[in-house]
Amino acid sequence: MANDPIQEMIAAFAVGCMDKENFIQFKDYFTSGGELPKDELGDLQNIVAMIPVILDLEQPNPLIKDNVAKKLISLKDEIKTRIKEEKTKSTQTFATPPTFTANKTRLGNTFATAPSEEMVQDSKPTLSFLKPKQATRVTQGEFINKSITEEKKHGSTVIESVLPEKPQTLFPQQQQQPVLPPQPQEKPAGGLAGWLAVILTLLLFTIVGYYTYVSVAEVNDKVADLERTITAMKSDLTASNNFVSNYMSLIEFFNNKDVVVVNLSPIEINSKASARVFLAFDQKEGLIQFKNARALPPNQGYQVWVVSKNQSYSLGVYSPNSSEYLRLSSFPFLPKEQIDKIRVTIESSTGSPTPSVDSYLEGTFVIKK
Repeated sequence: MANDPIQEMIAAFAVGCMDKENFIQFKDYFTSGGELPKDELGDLQNIVAMIPVILDLEQPNPLIKDNVAKKLISLKDEIKTRIKEEKTKSTQTFATPPTFTANKTRLGNTFATAPSEEMVQDSKPTLSFLKPKQATRVTQGEFINKSITEEKKHGSTVIESVLPEKPQTLFPQQQQQPVLPPQPQEKPAGGLAGWLAVILTLLLFTIVGYYTYVSVAEVNDKVADLERTITAMKSDLTASNNFVSNYMSLIEFFNNKDVVVVNLSPIEINSKASARVFLAFDQKEGLIQFKNARALPPNQGYQVWVVSKNQSYSLGVYSPNSSEYLRLSSFPFLPKEQIDKIRVTIESSTGSPTPSVDSYLEGTFVIKK
């Protein structure tokens, strides 16, 4: 296969628009050990993945909205008829009135009245207290004690009774005071209950305070997590915006047809640095991408050279930033058939007219036919 069909198939495979015939042909070429450009398929897939971010949202056609509105208007009468049918069915179910059996009772027979004779008999014991009581014989001591107690209770007048005089004694009689039984002291019944209520109240406030503290701490933790999540999302959004802005030029660049990719390898054995140079000869534009490049002082930079017949031509001085694509400040004026290789040297930040003896990265310029 020629070089251009391979690149077209790689681009079609990355975009996902390869037909079956080309896919079988591409698969047979790949399984038979055909050579493919290094890392070109992965780069194209990364670029194609960013296309949905750039595309604008498509609004639906107004004709679709009009058709939906007309369909709803046409169903309006059908909906009304269904509602009327539902109402007629519900009224028919309750058309027959319910029947109730009436049990008539005579007024006045609810409570039975007793005959007058029974009322007379019942009233006799109730009025018995009005009859005068029969007089009973009371002894002298009983009469005095009763009269005294009645005077104390009812506040009646004192009735003096004539008693026989007792002989006077030489020694006055001591009045015996009645001995009252000791009254039981009332124990404070509310003391234990009050302490128990205080303890339960303190315990309740302690539990409520603990759960309030725990819930507030959980809410604060959730708020802190949300703040961290929002900060991370903002940083991701900023990174994605920077990614889109940086790769816009790359997407426009790969729309060119005649693009040559040169892979640069390190000269030092233990170095992991590398670079890739993309040259579009039809538009006279170029890009360079550094990977794992060594950090340089502010007064130094990486200068890119094009070598043709042992003569070096500068393409500019660059300071790589992570793995971003940098646009070449100058493009080689030589035709691509005369370029032998591309090399990178460490020079001053202002640039050097001639390259250093030691190269940092170097790659052969190969044109696939």
